Amino acid sequence: MKRLSILLLLLSSALWLTAAPRYNIVPTPKTLVPAEGQFVLGPKTALEVEDAAFSEIAEDFRTRIRLSTGYSLSGNGEKIVLRRVSGLGKEAYRMDVAPDRVLIEASEVNGAFYGLQTLLQLLPEKVYSSVRVKGVKWAAPACRIEDEPAFWYRGLLFDSGRFFFDKEEIKKFIDVMATYKQNMFHWHLTEDQGWRIQIDKYPRLTEVGAWRKETAWHSGIGNGIPHGGYYTKDDIREVVEYARKRCVTVIPEVEIPGHSTAAIAAYPELSCFPERKYEVETRWGIWKNLYAPTATTFRFLEDVFTELFELFPSPYYHIGGDEAPKDVYKESQYCQDLMTVLGIESEEELQTFFVKRMGDFLRKHGKTVIGWDEILDGGALEDPIAMSYRGHAPAAKGIKRGIRVILTPNRWCYLDNQQEDQPDSVAQEIFMPLKKVYNYYPSVDSLATLSKEYIVGYETCLWTEYIWDNDKAESQAFPRNVAAAEVGWTARSNKDWESFRKRMPKVFGTLDQKKVNYSKAYYNVIFDYDRNLPFPKPMNLELDYPYGEIRYTLDGSIPTGKSPVYDGKPFQVDKGTVIKARGFEKGKPVGRVVTKSF
Repeated sequence: MKRLSILLLLLSSALWLTAAPRYNIVPTPKTLVPAEGQFVLGPKTALEVEDAAFSEIAEDFRTRIRLSTGYSLSGNGEKIVLRRVSGLGKEAYRMDVAPDRVLIEASEVNGAFYGLQTLLQLLPEKVYSSVRVKGVKWAAPACRIEDEPAFWYRGLLFDSGRFFFDKEEIKKFIDVMATYKQNMFHWHLTEDQGWRIQIDKYPRLTEVGAWRKETAWHSGIGNGIPHGGYYTKDDIREVVEYARKRCVTVIPEVEIPGHSTAAIAAYPELSCFPERKYEVETRWGIWKNLYAPTATTFRFLEDVFTELFELFPSPYYHIGGDEAPKDVYKESQYCQDLMTVLGIESEEELQTFFVKRMGDFLRKHGKTVIGWDEILDGGALEDPIAMSYRGHAPAAKGIKRGIRVILTPNRWCYLDNQQEDQPDSVAQEIFMPLKKVYNYYPSVDSLATLSKEYIVGYETCLWTEYIWDNDKAESQAFPRNVAAAEVGWTARSNKDWESFRKRMPKVFGTLDQKKVNYSKAYYNVIFDYDRNLPFPKPMNLELDYPYGEIRYTLDGSIPTGKSPVYDGKPFQVDKGTVIKARGFEKGKPVGRVVTKSF
């Protein structure tokens, strides 16, 4: 019997992958068994909620359906039923889609919410329209789904420190996250270049710390344009409530002891040398201004966090802890005397003392501390969660010590990395296309057992050094963050790139309805070759869009529908070779012409 169940499970997974165009669901569910027929939503459809716990998400679903279809979901015909059952995980759900009824079962609100997101994805993408759409058959293909996430932490970091983004822009990101079942919005709110949170007890944090005189990027040459902004407490309450209704937890990050120039510019007494002059930093980089480990600083940070507790009910608080050069600790006589009193021998240990002091304060208030992987260097925090961004080595160190880890290695997870082979905009130099994001899996493979126990999640990071407005933020994040959503939700054995790339056109349709300025790199040819090999070297051409063919030239001419078709086999290129390539579908161009010169 057990063997038969396994065979049925494998069969259902195979059917799901081959039938992907019919079931355009992202992330891939744990199991999906196709069925014949479809559920057609119409003016007589009723939404039936059997437990009051699901009433809020049901009303939001009703509003979404009414906006796009005009249907009130209060008829006396076919039903969409939300049922509360026992025995499922917090984010798990079951769903039966049949011609006469949709039944969604869950034990908690989160699971019911995700079931509704899956139902929306089964319907035509115009269901996300903000205005009524006529002439659409609102049909969902019949199936049976059992689903739950592989990781309980599925996050996106948004950096509001380098550039300020208003609350409506932030809410739009949270909305797309929730559509694809991500659940943790990590809000990076303090930086050398700006402090973004209203704190009543310390008004200069926003009067001074929220503004810089210009932006000079990595050079000393500024653009002469002042930049700044901050979130009022009402702004934050609005964002947090918006996220809560979508089962997203907002995790604030207040950086300590580094990345603190903006706060020190507002209150120099927080520094190791209060007599010096400070201003909010205009350039990117790693700066040497650190909070001093004094009673004044600890009182300041405790006051700040105390005000944040009312705004951010999240059980998780991020305290940074990264990129803190210890030059001022070495220079400061106070810091050297404190090290003697504490009996510690290095400035690194002094940072450990600092972080532990604030970590203990947060723990006393019921918060679990998250920090960048440098917090593993000292090992003094009690039961932290380490966010490993410098690769898998810090993660390995953490899980060997029994510390929970969230993986966010910069080569696979930093959305400010370049996503186009031939970029036309500025970004970090690492090439991180859609396929690379999708094929990553958060695990230290050499420590498979420990990974399953201690790696609790995965996060992508949208750092904004090169992202100065919302259009660019959206194009850098999407669709790659949709791929990341599947990485965090779907078990490794269920992931399939070929299936995912076939589902992307409907994802784009959804993003169009949500008016998201996503990247079109999916439609552009990628040059795949080993940059370290000598010439001549083999070259492969790739196209993420699965329904097109690649045509290319080697004579400098623009590819047309009559140019040679790439046959999928590597060919040799030498110095002086110029390749121009473009995708085509049924003779019509797909994407833009890309050029590679050697």
